[in-house]
Amino acid sequence: MNPTREELRQKIVILVADALDRDVAEVSPHASLIDDLGAESIDFLDLQFRIESDFGLKFTDEELWRGSFEPTDPRCVAGWWLTPAAVEQVRRRQPDFAWERFAAGIAVADLPRLLTVDTIVDHLERRWAQDHGAPAG
Repeated sequence: MNPTREELRQKIVILVADALDRDVAEVSPHASLIDDLGAESIDFLDLQFRIESDFGLKFTDEELWRGSFEPTDPRCVAGWWLTPAAVEQVRRRQPDFAWERFAAGIAVADLPRLLTVDTIVDHLERRWAQDHGAPAG
């Protein structure tokens, strides 16, 4: 049986809370794991391991935060910055994110700051569809 989006979200909230030593109530679907929950690079390795173990997947840490566009695509990245089209795409996918943090634009180096429970769920849904031929839920 395919997990629903809500089942994936609930599981990821628990994994994030455990990895970051936070109460589950502190982990909202749109909180930045870095800016709001204090995640550091070692935490991402721990979280990646937990997700891989729980879901039986293997992926790179880059796969989690790059979103639905390829960071080397010139339509998405110009120099060290996301293009306006890429920014709009990311904003549409994360409408509840605190976008005021990026008033000057989104640098490629900022992509990990966009990682939230929902972006992890999005990635898992894409991977589920890729690996199993059908979307989760």
